Amino acid sequence: MDTSYESRNLRVEVGSRVVLDGVSFEIGRGEFVAIMGRSGVGKTTLLRVLAGLIEPSSASDVRFQGDPVAGPPEGVSLVFQDYSNSLLPWRTVAKNVELPLEGRLVKAERRTRVAEALEMVGLADRADDRPFELSGGMQQRVQLARALASRPAVLLMDEPFGALDALTKADLEDQLLDVFAATGTTVVFVTHDIEEAVYLSDRVLVLDGAPARVEAEITVESPRPRTQIRTRESPGFLAARHRVLEVIFGTS
Repeated sequence: MDTSYESRNLRVEVGSRVVLDGVSFEIGRGEFVAIMGRSGVGKTTLLRVLAGLIEPSSASDVRFQGDPVAGPPEGVSLVFQDYSNSLLPWRTVAKNVELPLEGRLVKAERRTRVAEALEMVGLADRADDRPFELSGGMQQRVQLARALASRPAVLLMDEPFGALDALTKADLEDQLLDVFAATGTTVVFVTHDIEEAVYLSDRVLVLDGAPARVEAEITVESPRPRTQIRTRESPGFLAARHRVLEVIFGTS
C-alpha cells in the first residue's frame, strides 16, 4: 500500500492516564478513513498525534509518507468543528481563506488558490462577505476552503459537521465527497455519527477500550460516487453500518 500514515504500537499518555495503547493501522494515499468510537475514547487525541500536535511515547512509531511524525507534517491541513471561532470576523471570506498562504506565496498565486478553493466549496460568489453574513454551514465551507487552498496531501477533520443541523450536514457531506473526488486528497475524518462515518469513508477504524486500541477495521463496500438516498439504502452501506454498531454496542 502506498501510505499516507503508518502507526505501529502507538501509545499516548495524558498526565497519569494512558489514553491510547497499541494502536496500529495504515492509511493509504487517496483513501477516506473515518475514526469512530464512544465519546472520550481518544479519537481527537489520535487525530492530534497524526497532526503532530501531541507527542506519543518513545516506543511509538508514527510515520507520514514514510517519515517519522515530529511536529506538524508539511502537506497536512487540519479542520476543526468550531468553525465560528476559527474565522477572523474582520476579514472577508477570501482573506480568511488566504490567511495560511500569506508570507509563503506571491499575491497572484494566493488569489488563484483562494478563487480555486472557494469554487470547490461553492462559495465563489461570497468572497467579499464577512463570516457573520454567512450561515453556519457556509462558515464551515470557508474553513474547508482555507484548508484546501494549501493544496494538502492530507485533510485531518475533527468532527467538522457535528454542530450543524441534519440537512446542512448532509449537504456538506456531499460537498466534501465532491472535493475528495476532485482532488484525490487523503481524508482522515473523526466523527461520533455512525451513519456519517459509513457514508463518507472507504474504511472505518473503531476505537474501543481504556486505554483505547483499534477494535475493528471495517471496509465499506459501497461504490462511488455516493448519494444520500441510493448509498444509504445499499447493501454495502447497511452491512458496514451493522458491523460498526455490532462492534460498539455488542451483538446482544
